[in-house]
Amino acid sequence: MQDNEMICWCSKVTAGAIRQARRNGATTLDAIRRMTGACTVGRCKELSPRGR
Repeated sequence: MQDNEMICWCSKVTAGAIRQARRNGATTLDAIRRMTGACTVGRCKELSPRGR
């Protein structure tokens, strides 16, 4: 997966942003959410062109 691939469509968070959060010390999903904003809006399924 490339760094620019979108993981969270509703918050516009990329794989690279999640990797950076991990490098910055995020060790749990909750920490990744706090650092990146991923999975906080809850509209990814409807906004994703993949439909998932």
